[in-house]
Amino acid sequence: MPDTLFGPLLAFTDVEELVLAHYKHYLPMWLAARERKVGITPGSIARPRSYITKQLFTALPGQERTPIVIAVSPGFTTEPERRGTGVYNGLFGFGIAAVVMGNENVKARELAGHYQAALLGVALKHQAVADGAVRLSEFRDLNIEDIDEEAAGRSLAAVRMDLVYRVNHFVEDVDPPPYVAPPDDLLPQPDGPVVETVEVDVEKVSLLG
Repeated sequence: MPDTLFGPLLAFTDVEELVLAHYKHYLPMWLAARERKVGITPGSIARPRSYITKQLFTALPGQERTPIVIAVSPGFTTEPERRGTGVYNGLFGFGIAAVVMGNENVKARELAGHYQAALLGVALKHQAVADGAVRLSEFRDLNIEDIDEEAAGRSLAAVRMDLVYRVNHFVEDVDPPPYVAPPDDLLPQPDGPVVETVEVDVEKVSLLG
């Protein structure tokens, strides 16, 4: 049965991956443009080493290597728009952030400034994502802040943009497909762990001699 009968079948994680891949594609080009703009050696702005999605911005980098580009979406910013054809468009709130670490050559806040310029370039100059299936709808806010990590012996800073992306044809409510029984040859699901009862004999020993 053609998948078109089931509609777009999009998950919010699909949207996150599309947006994050968009920044991964364009950001190196914009960092290079920033280097030319301020007249510094090409490649001297550290390029992203990690691209990740997170539920919240509260956690500091763990195993990921800086600079880190993070995409966070809490979901819809408003109720979805239903068109007359039964198709819904979704307006997704997105936080796009970069967490950077300073070194002996550049302070973390200065590096965050470079990333701020590049991230804004990607967001506003390349508004169409995935050939227009996702498109920037609103630029809401921009924040730059230092991260207190003196105890860990490192200097960190972060820049974050708050954006809204429109996802056209996120879901639809027309023409339900006819029911088709699932195939019988599905891969077997792994069994859960077996819990056994174990009897333990305990001998009390005095510690006072």
